[in-house]
Amino acid sequence: MKPATPYPPACDSLPWVTLVTPSYNARPYLRAAIDSVLGQDYPHIEYLVMDGGSTDGTLELLTAFGDRVRWVSEPDAGQADAIARGFEQTSGTILGWLNADDVLKPGAVRAAVAALQTHPHAALVYGNADFIDAQGDTIGPCTVVEPYSRHRLLHYGDYIVQPAALFTRPAYAAVGGLDRSLHWAMDWDLWLRLARHYEVVAVEAELASYRWLGSNKTAEGGFERLKEVEAVARRHGCNGLPAYFRLERARLYAAQARRALRQRQFLAALGSLGQAAATIFSSWRATRSLCDPHVWRNYRTASRLQRRATQAMIGGI
Repeated sequence: MKPATPYPPACDSLPWVTLVTPSYNARPYLRAAIDSVLGQDYPHIEYLVMDGGSTDGTLELLTAFGDRVRWVSEPDAGQADAIARGFEQTSGTILGWLNADDVLKPGAVRAAVAALQTHPHAALVYGNADFIDAQGDTIGPCTVVEPYSRHRLLHYGDYIVQPAALFTRPAYAAVGGLDRSLHWAMDWDLWLRLARHYEVVAVEAELASYRWLGSNKTAEGGFERLKEVEAVARRHGCNGLPAYFRLERARLYAAQARRALRQRQFLAALGSLGQAAATIFSSWRATRSLCDPHVWRNYRTASRLQRRATQAMIGGI
């Protein structure tokens, strides 16, 4: 174990930025994540890898970086717990986390800090991102990203791509930090709490790449993920599942119906289709979203991601 130690205050007007990478048996992608942090042109980055006790050679990889990377390897209570404990062991005034399979774009940290300095009342800044595959090749842009609106963030969906976001430590502490009980919606919950009390700034720059593997937590969450999302939404004042998440739930019901039809279970298929329709048409926001070109653009992106994941899985058999 290589313990974390606090960084000294910045010697110029640029603040220290703390980046934490939670990792568990992610060696195939971890090097790219680390390299993307070490390759930033911002002079004051405090970086800590919080490993959950990997057994896939991750520790050998971390050791090979020598003094360039600080890391801790010990069991944790999940991703949110690892990130929160990483923030507790660091001292940067601007925070962010980069999952072990994602990467930062060159100049991302500098662009985010510049935006926060330009908007002194802001607590959260986010930018654009793209999707990459297992090999690091670009699939396409993250089309979900939108200009900032707290109303849409709560009532329509989470359009802030997590690795492309940074926030201030004082604001993070003031809103209570990450909810360690959450498995899927911890970032969205944090964005909503920050947005309730502080300014949020969107920048046009592309700040990160989100690696789509088809096995990401988001991709595999299914109905359980949406159940957690709905609980978080209600906590923040939304009357049920937000519009775009409703469309996602309807797609899951439609997939159930297709599986039932293949098995000639016609009544079950009809029931699933009825649930899909009810999920959408019980919400005027979700119903209206069906006429929004942005929604269909996101749908095409999701379909392309799923095809790439399926092809990669078949190719690996």
